[in-house]
Amino acid sequence: MSFYVKRSETARQKELTVHKGARTTTWLVPEARRSVREIQVFHKPGAYEHLPDSQKFRFIFTLEGKRIPVTPNDPQPVAIPPLARHTFKADPTCAEPCKIQIELEVSPLVDGKTAEEELGGNERFFRNLYCYLDDCEAQNVTPSLFQLLLFLHSAEVSLAFPGPGWLARPLSYAFGLVLGKWVGGYILGYGISYPEYYDPSMMSKKSK
Repeated sequence: MSFYVKRSETARQKELTVHKGARTTTWLVPEARRSVREIQVFHKPGAYEHLPDSQKFRFIFTLEGKRIPVTPNDPQPVAIPPLARHTFKADPTCAEPCKIQIELEVSPLVDGKTAEEELGGNERFFRNLYCYLDDCEAQNVTPSLFQLLLFLHSAEVSLAFPGPGWLARPLSYAFGLVLGKWVGGYILGYGISYPEYYDPSMMSKKSK
């Protein structure tokens, strides 16, 4: 089935640039017990009001609905508990580029036969997700919910449904499984990865 957008050839770019140059991403070899080590830089073109040094390079996290501003002067790293619903974004009022390093713990499905960076939230997942959304934006195409859910499900990620966790988490997982994997993958023919977006030979792998 058609992918709906023309895929850009980005798989061999060591530094990925998306959103018309607003963000660049590079991947480094993950540390032990980590599936990914990702460096994002949010560029801020244009002039903004001057901010004190303590407010530069600020990110806004939400963790289970609580808004948490984070600056370089705050304790690092910011740890997100397993299963906690969260988001983060660069503070749009900051004039300077904002840089963040993202690391994820390895998937619980990893066994002795599977490399730690091959499952869960890894470089393959992020490259496909970022490039797909960027192509949709550039071509003025609405992203497919089924494709997005399939990407997320492949990385063991679910949408953050509102409501009590004991109910929201299983519903969110089922939503991704049915609409993403079953409908998106099996019926509509979407993939979890595309050669235009991700080349396994370029993956930042740990030494054996």
